[in-house]
Amino acid sequence: MDAYSPHRSPGEFESPTILQLTLGVSHVSPEAQVGDILEMFRSSSDLSLLPVIGEDGEFFAAISRRSFLNFMTQSYTLELFSRKTVEALFQLKPEIGEVPMLVQSGARVDQAMREYLRCDPEMRHEALPVLDGKRFVGIVTLTDMMMSLTESQEKLIDVMQDLSARLNEEVAHAAILQRNLLPNSEISLPGVRGMATLVTSSEVGGDFYDYYVVNDRWVVMLIGDVSGHGVASGTLVSAAKAGVNLLSDEGERNPGVILNRLNQALLKIGNQRLLMTMFAAALDTCTGELLYANAGHQFPYFFSREAGEMLPLEAGGLPLGKSGSTTYPAIEMHMGLGDRLFMYTDGLLEEVDQEGQEFGYDRLEEYLAGHFTVEPAVIAESLLDSLRSFVCGKKFEDDVTVFCVEHHERLQGVPQETAEEEAPGLVRIAESFYRKKTDRLMPRISRQHVIFLAEDAFADLLPRMARDGIRRVLPRRDATVQRLGWKALLSQHEDHQGGDLERFLQRGVREFRLEHSADKDFLIQEAAAWLEESGLVCEERMDAIVILMDELIENGLYAAPRDGKGRALYAKGTERILASSECLKFNIGLANGFVGLQVTDDWGTLTPAVFLNRLVAHSEGNGLIAGEGGAGLYIIWKLSDYLQIRVHPRHRTQVTVLLDLTAPFSPEEGKGFQFIYHNDIHENLENESNSIPSYA
Repeated sequence: MDAYSPHRSPGEFESPTILQLTLGVSHVSPEAQVGDILEMFRSSSDLSLLPVIGEDGEFFAAISRRSFLNFMTQSYTLELFSRKTVEALFQLKPEIGEVPMLVQSGARVDQAMREYLRCDPEMRHEALPVLDGKRFVGIVTLTDMMMSLTESQEKLIDVMQDLSARLNEEVAHAAILQRNLLPNSEISLPGVRGMATLVTSSEVGGDFYDYYVVNDRWVVMLIGDVSGHGVASGTLVSAAKAGVNLLSDEGERNPGVILNRLNQALLKIGNQRLLMTMFAAALDTCTGELLYANAGHQFPYFFSREAGEMLPLEAGGLPLGKSGSTTYPAIEMHMGLGDRLFMYTDGLLEEVDQEGQEFGYDRLEEYLAGHFTVEPAVIAESLLDSLRSFVCGKKFEDDVTVFCVEHHERLQGVPQETAEEEAPGLVRIAESFYRKKTDRLMPRISRQHVIFLAEDAFADLLPRMARDGIRRVLPRRDATVQRLGWKALLSQHEDHQGGDLERFLQRGVREFRLEHSADKDFLIQEAAAWLEESGLVCEERMDAIVILMDELIENGLYAAPRDGKGRALYAKGTERILASSECLKFNIGLANGFVGLQVTDDWGTLTPAVFLNRLVAHSEGNGLIAGEGGAGLYIIWKLSDYLQIRVHPRHRTQVTVLLDLTAPFSPEEGKGFQFIYHNDIHENLENESNSIPSYA
């Protein structure tokens, strides 16, 4: 990566250079262990970027605190990588060491900042490496760059009047950037709709609004106002937006925590000279629970449709950037269907007419009382029209923002009663909600913790589910699911010891170990005879069980053994002796009205992407691969009443099938399945390739 180092033209304003802001930091070599890196980040909360320097002193890479800690908190990552070197980590996860740009120590702060915003417009990095030629000299934080840029721009305005044209161009660019940072003014979110409108009194404004969704359930809404307006205020707004982006990525939904985090960030930037008021709210669209907290902002208004009344949401708190010791407790209330929330900035109240009278609270409350039942978008637009009429069409003296939303739909993303058994950390998605939502699930959500609650046949959704990596599907009204118990099924992502079949049936389980491919026929005959002797299995069920046993054991013999590139080691149907180090077990059980089958191999090569793609391909009529077959997984799913696959990558695959003898035999699509994959590192959620690996 080339470092950014623009040339200075004669006569240009002498902006501060990156060298003046460069901080010396500790660095490590490519041979350092990942576990030591983790300890360095844990012991130093201010360490935002850790450079990796080669023996020759040249820059090798840089480890971002955010990306590194996000990676290391994934399942089994610490165990897998703690003893590996940084260089080995980069080979497996190169993005950990990537930075948007390198900066030369002699570069101007303003031009370097402009180039950074071009490379990383969402400002997701906290610091950048600084080089002198190829030699590493330190890091520069984005906070210091923005503060320096603000100070230099203010000096530029005061002492360089002859460059006003150029300044206006720079300010116009900043205004464009600020407008691009704002989300869509038309708000259409799960369970919430409305409108937000921001009108600035200068090129660069100090007002701010934002919103985001957490786990397709909680809607977080924010509105803020920086003291003053212009370039300096705009810089603080940009910093707030960067902080909100980080909180959104982390899935933070507690308004008190959001304000506390932003307060600490703005303290470092504003140095208590620039303050920002902010109101934050979070609505649970499944229950109607509304949490809110306030950092010195004007009280929003809440309209209850049922009561037909309006009330201010009173909550106090110091503005952001004022004190590091202040806290922002969240207040809880209920928001019913049809209820409205109206937020605004003080510019709305302080605009004056020709006689010097402010618009004020009385006029605002009178307007809202007469308009709260109309569409939120109409409220926002018509209120601004009324304000323009009040000031006789002249330009607003201050920035004005209005933000009005309605809770118009109660989502069913989290089912009630039995499907809502306590299972911390799970994300439940109802089929009705999923059919309405067409965009992708957020990639940061661990698919191990996503439960799809099917209402009916869902085969038509399989392509989307494969795209989104949804691999735990439980039909809400399925009798087999009810018998197995929601609590037990929802907790299957926990890493249990032993076999799943024994936990489901608790008794009556027999185990066989294969040593030769010829053992398959003997085991199937032995197991079928044992079931027939019980007198509990009808002929139709017995035929399905024989097919299932054949497919399960075939997969363990020929589909599971693969080399490092995913290629099958043995052709299907060939005779082979299992190595003494290879373990292939077959279990069968009969208890509590269930027949259970289970095959366990010690290869661990089956992945969620392969499984989901096999279901999709066969349901679309493309399941068979010439010379290989490929229908096995689909057949197993279709013939079972419940299918569970548990994989420890490169260690073990356990496929468990349950047949409910109390339910009618129905070999159709739509059965429940759960693919428990105990290492998300190796999971590919994109599934963009048209090539589908064969795992019969």
